[in-house]
Amino acid sequence: MVAKSIVKLIDEAIVPAVALIAGKMLGVLLSIYFLDLSFTVRSETLWILPSIHFADLAGYAKVENFSNLAMFTVAAAGTILVLVRAHFFHESHIHPRLHAKLASLNLESLIAPSYHLYHQAAIWLIFLWLSVGFLVISTLFSVTYGQIAIVAFVVAANFSWLFAIDIEKEVEIARS
Repeated sequence: MVAKSIVKLIDEAIVPAVALIAGKMLGVLLSIYFLDLSFTVRSETLWILPSIHFADLAGYAKVENFSNLAMFTVAAAGTILVLVRAHFFHESHIHPRLHAKLASLNLESLIAPSYHLYHQAAIWLIFLWLSVGFLVISTLFSVTYGQIAIVAFVVAANFSWLFAIDIEKEVEIARS
């Protein structure tokens, strides 16, 4: 059972990891485009991976802050989707009217079992907290604005609390 859960967690981690990388890259590209910053791309790291160099440190700081914010926004959006699904479309405590409505619309596939939901939620929350950790470390090194790290921490703490409430509901249902 443990091996099956680990495989499930690894499987569920692929989409969030790709989403965070894409969010960071998109944040960099959009920041450069909308802030009209001059930059050069060099192939320095391992002679394969490109490296972006900015004309000044202020431009780098702006791009880093906006791309960090974009990455965290992607992590928060993914977590919100999973938490909404866990709260409203969880097979153990879905409202009967909603279940009937979904059945009449042939959308019962939206209803998810605990095993699937909790693995998804755990992975998204782990990535959310990893993003918060990255933002805090970046703030300590004066790369990211402190306000971004504080807001990220508050958001992650609230999402974790919402997930704990859903687990508490599940435990109460299992006891009765």
